[in-house]
Amino acid sequence: MASAYELNETPEQLWPGLPTAPYVVITPYLLPPGTAKRVNHGDGFILDACVRLIGHRPALLLSSRAPLDAGAIAAINRAQCVVLAGANSLKDDFAPAPGFDRLTLARIQVPMVPFGVGHYGVADVTRMLTPAAAEILTELHRRFPYSSVRCDASYRYLAGNLPALADRILMTSCPVVHVADGVDRGFERRAIYEQAVVTVTDRVRLDEQLSLLGLTRTLFRARRWILALHQDYGNAALDSYATRLGFEVFRCTSYRDLSALYAATDLHFGNRLHAHLKCLANGIISFLCPFDLRQTYFAESLDFPLVTNGSLDAVVTYDFGRVRRRLAQYQAALDRFLSALRPLVLGAPGSAAPAVAIG
Repeated sequence: MASAYELNETPEQLWPGLPTAPYVVITPYLLPPGTAKRVNHGDGFILDACVRLIGHRPALLLSSRAPLDAGAIAAINRAQCVVLAGANSLKDDFAPAPGFDRLTLARIQVPMVPFGVGHYGVADVTRMLTPAAAEILTELHRRFPYSSVRCDASYRYLAGNLPALADRILMTSCPVVHVADGVDRGFERRAIYEQAVVTVTDRVRLDEQLSLLGLTRTLFRARRWILALHQDYGNAALDSYATRLGFEVFRCTSYRDLSALYAATDLHFGNRLHAHLKCLANGIISFLCPFDLRQTYFAESLDFPLVTNGSLDAVVTYDFGRVRRRLAQYQAALDRFLSALRPLVLGAPGSAAPAVAIG
């Protein structure tokens, strides 16, 4: 069924070192055929981190951008559970997939577990959960005791809307920032970096972001400069502008290529949130620029400064140990979440949570 979506790699190819378990992941990294959207490799980072933290690859991947048809629901019901893999999905009309409602949920017989889900980042659509969204989220917690959210604002939004669930909503931070790629650069600052990567959000408001390329070259020195595109919209003018400033343009077809790029990098600067989190996981010097509310919320929950004209001094003297100390505070919540989820995905006897009264 995964072949119905735009993904060139099977779970076996994506995670060759992990055994398979009978669970399903729903992820925005998969795109329905014919969509105008472009693959977002940041969503791939989230998917990858969720799977690696669970420790078993899923039997099936489904797209959160396509309705769950009868075949998808039948496949889900043959599994032990469904993991909803992160991204900015918490908003007033929350639903795991388009057209998903209480009748869809009634046809699904297994737990559905939010893992690293996050605030949508737009104030106008995050005021109050609709009754339908509140009903769906309440039922998810009846089937499995916990949900995992990625920042303090995500927790406040969900717990504020569903106060009876407050102790079941675990602030674990984003899965991406917990999973390193076999490197730890110890946040080493250098006079001259070997490889610097800059990111921008090329799908919208590009003109206001172009200054980031020149600003990075003013603030830092590096032997190699790369502009990494998490979503490639084929913008020839952007390519030309970056090339004139001395940047190589990096585009890829798999999040794994982008992961390898960051693993070989010693400086990141830009506004792609999951580039920043991936670099923090690898102990790589990384500075995040504002773009929408999501950057602000992560700066709050992980205790790092955003790059603004008034914060440059704080940025260049920032102690990255603060991030690691903050992550250590969230580790107990992550362990609690995973200790409940891992037996469920394996189908361990008694691992499915019984229905409980809420509210």
